[in-house]
Amino acid sequence: MNEFFKQMEAEVEQNVVDKQFTDIEWKNLLIKNENLIVDCLSNELLYSVMNNVNTVSRSSELHDAYTVEQAHCLELEAEISKLKHKIQKDDHSEMIKRFSNLEIDHVNLLLKYQNLKERFGNNTSQPSQDTPKFDTVFEINKMKDSLQGKDNAIRKLKEKISQMNERRSEADHILDFKALDF
Repeated sequence: MNEFFKQMEAEVEQNVVDKQFTDIEWKNLLIKNENLIVDCLSNELLYSVMNNVNTVSRSSELHDAYTVEQAHCLELEAEISKLKHKIQKDDHSEMIKRFSNLEIDHVNLLLKYQNLKERFGNNTSQPSQDTPKFDTVFEINKMKDSLQGKDNAIRKLKEKISQMNERRSEADHILDFKALDF
């Protein structure tokens, strides 16, 4: 029986040693587990920070691109404003007045020329008192030259007005498209 107790005591002592060994292993596993959790959290934190840095970098690049495009839009708007101002400043109404005056002068000269032509044609059979003087013929030629010059001026003014209307309609068309873009 003594032997039985000794054997039991040895088994109990062995169980105590085994329990201490298991406790030590358990503590080591807990330490490893905590270290793995810390590594995992630090890696997650690192990935999160890197992702945020990349996002901020992309956002910064997008913001820079947006700023550049916004400045470009402002430049275009300023240019459009200058063009509008120039079109308005080109004294469109004054050109129309000049054109109208030239047309009136042209019509008056045509009438005078027609009257002189009729007089000259009708007076060929009349006595020499009513025939036009030599200077009158030169005056008629001067009037014809003046009339031709005014015709040319009117033609040029009509072309300029036509060009200005085309430019204006193109500018209005561009402005309509710009308004649609915003």
